[in-house]
Amino acid sequence: MTLVGLGYSPEYFQIVGEGNNIFGEGNFGIFFVALETAQTLAHQEGLVNNLVFQLDQDADVKTVQAAIQARWTELFPSIGINFTTQADDAVRTNMYADAKNDQVMWNMIAVLFLVGAALAAFNLAGRIVESQRRQIGIGMALGVPRFRIAFRPMLTGLQMALLGTILGLVCGLIFYRMFTALFNEIMPLPYEDLSFYWWGYIQAGLLGILLPFVATLIPVWRALRVQPVDAIRSGYLVSKSGGLSQVSELLPLPGRSFMQMPIKNLLRSPWRTLLTVLGIAMAVILMTMFVGFLDTFMATIEQSEDAYLHQVPDRLLVDLDTFYPVRGEADDPVAALTALAEGEQPLLAAAPETALIVGAKLLHEGVKLDVALELHDMESAVWVPKLTAGKLVGSGAEIPGIIIAQKAAEDLGVQVGDTITLQHPYREGELEYQLVETDVQIAGIHNNPLRGLAYMDSRYAELMNLAGLSNRLVVQPAPGERTDAVKQVLFMQPGITSVQAIQDVSDAMDEIMKLFTTILQVVQVVVIILAFLIAFNSTSISVDERLREIATMFAFGLRIRTVTRMQISENLIIGVLGTLIGIAGGWIILNQMMVARIEEQLAEFKFTVSISSTTLVLSALLGVLVVALTPILSIRRMLRMDIPSTLRVME
Repeated sequence: MTLVGLGYSPEYFQIVGEGNNIFGEGNFGIFFVALETAQTLAHQEGLVNNLVFQLDQDADVKTVQAAIQARWTELFPSIGINFTTQADDAVRTNMYADAKNDQVMWNMIAVLFLVGAALAAFNLAGRIVESQRRQIGIGMALGVPRFRIAFRPMLTGLQMALLGTILGLVCGLIFYRMFTALFNEIMPLPYEDLSFYWWGYIQAGLLGILLPFVATLIPVWRALRVQPVDAIRSGYLVSKSGGLSQVSELLPLPGRSFMQMPIKNLLRSPWRTLLTVLGIAMAVILMTMFVGFLDTFMATIEQSEDAYLHQVPDRLLVDLDTFYPVRGEADDPVAALTALAEGEQPLLAAAPETALIVGAKLLHEGVKLDVALELHDMESAVWVPKLTAGKLVGSGAEIPGIIIAQKAAEDLGVQVGDTITLQHPYREGELEYQLVETDVQIAGIHNNPLRGLAYMDSRYAELMNLAGLSNRLVVQPAPGERTDAVKQVLFMQPGITSVQAIQDVSDAMDEIMKLFTTILQVVQVVVIILAFLIAFNSTSISVDERLREIATMFAFGLRIRTVTRMQISENLIIGVLGTLIGIAGGWIILNQMMVARIEEQLAEFKFTVSISSTTLVLSALLGVLVVALTPILSIRRMLRMDIPSTLRVME
């Protein structure tokens, strides 16, 4: 064949396999030919299996379907038809749902980042205003208008907001370019609008400026409402014992005074402590949510791999172009592949195992699910589905038994032993198939999280008038034979339309996970930096506030390691509290995101939300270790402290 051009079709923007499986697209190639060429290649001259109707905008879809169904039944009573509208297309549904839910997820992440930044800004602004309370009180006592007094701290807040927003927009543009390249690998599309998203950046800029500005406005407003004499009396160099310091008198704190000081400092300013804890918690929430999302996805994929590979991991699935007799003529695919398992140097380990695969629907109480129905000899097949409940073959049941996924059972509202309706093809002739409905019993639940996979014993092939026929072969390469070499030989055999190694599905899943891991690693670095900055900001300002207190301890002979240890202890308490809140919040958000968004987007999968021990360790390291060790960066500053000058400062 000669290549004459390149083209796209929306139906193949994403390759969807059996049971709406979105993995393994690398095993398929899409090419377009003229109808006559396709008929010739398939040895089906003059035959078609698909009709497309283009409706007017004001046409009623259901009315048109009813008219087509009536006319079709009149002309071809022995041939069934199935309607697929634009809304039923799996690729269209997945892509639109993916875009919508991704936007919701990233908006949620952006909100968490903004909340964390706002808390940090509020904490910083509050401490700046706190340090200037005496100056503010003096200004009010001298009759300076309050709006002029507020101008300076508000200008500081505006500067922080502008600089932070500019830096955030620059980093956002860098991440935008980075993530675009990664998402193109996950889902390459013929066209993507990579233009600068002005409206999104304007929104981000406005929020980035507004939130820190409001965070500064609140403590300034509170400071200006205090009476001047109270503001002067509560200058920040005065030792304060407010807040919850009385609680420390009721607690049996261990150790000497400098060991108790970290807890007393936290209780003395509970509002600041709470803001710092919540800021750390936001970072831990993001870490827990992102890595927990990856853990959940990995657990689901590992479950799927276990379902596919639990018996014969090197088997190949060979699909035929039509139904062939299990014991056919010498030129039939079954006989041809059987010959590859015989001889002095067999290519296959054994004769091919025959099976059936047809499209079907599961119906129950108004719910309709599409499935790929496979029929195997459950008593002698080299591979059978692994069950979590029920049996492979029903024991003397009056109606046929079917094995479905746990997700399908949940969506249908059934369990093992219940009866549902199976809509399946019934062979009327060589090329004529009718759609019929049969009551079947749930014989078992298999462990594959993919909803669209269902199985029956091959003895039920008579329900479809396909007894003694096969359109799928399961083969196993002979020992020492490379899978790719076997696939090439199989493609040369007559009647074969596709050959897929079951291991390729697992490899495709691993490839997708590498891309997701790269994205999450970038986010993890950003989250760690955020937590570090929040902790460093809090520690730095605490040192500023307590310079005279620290100088006094140095003057009484306390070593710098003791003072640093007290600061580390104080940050450790904050880190532990923030981590506990963050892990709990991350778990809640993860469940909501997976249940409400991801399962809506990937309705074909059954996700089991999980957080691995590694994720918990990472969250603990982020929330505890990074925060606790931040005071080490203040050691140099304390070493350079001029103790007499610091102690000379008077109210």
